[in-house]
Amino acid sequence: MFRLRWGPSAFVLAAIALFVALGGTGYALNRVDGSPATKPGAHPRTALPAWHDLTLTGGWKNGGYDSFAAGYYKDSQSVIHLRGSAAKGNTSEPVFQLPLKARPSHTLWLQVYANNGQSGGLQIKPDGNALLFDNVGGANVKVFTSLDGIAFRVP
Repeated sequence: MFRLRWGPSAFVLAAIALFVALGGTGYALNRVDGSPATKPGAHPRTALPAWHDLTLTGGWKNGGYDSFAAGYYKDSQSVIHLRGSAAKGNTSEPVFQLPLKARPSHTLWLQVYANNGQSGGLQIKPDGNALLFDNVGGANVKVFTSLDGIAFRVP
């Protein structure tokens, strides 16, 4: 009968094999010049989007909680993406105005995340003015409103 022995030499051999296997992947991921390796025919990495700041108006301030400052970017499919937050403003005044290239062709009514998970709304008009509202006279959107995840297509 054949019997395997598991002594210190087998342990050392297994450790070396594991080290080589894990260490080899690091070499495969990078070229000699330090740049990432790519597979033939793979798409090159795309650059991160260039975010543009939005100036908050009507007494609105950044909402805090380590959120981004209010901003937008326009992607290659003419979709505007918003991020950031707003708080402590006047709901009868625009929270910001989008520049010409980022304005919708018609009025948009979009849902936003407001204080404590409550639902609020963002109205964006063709002139670029954006107003916040909710179903309790603006009480929830005044405390905190997130603009993260809002996206819409422009002409």
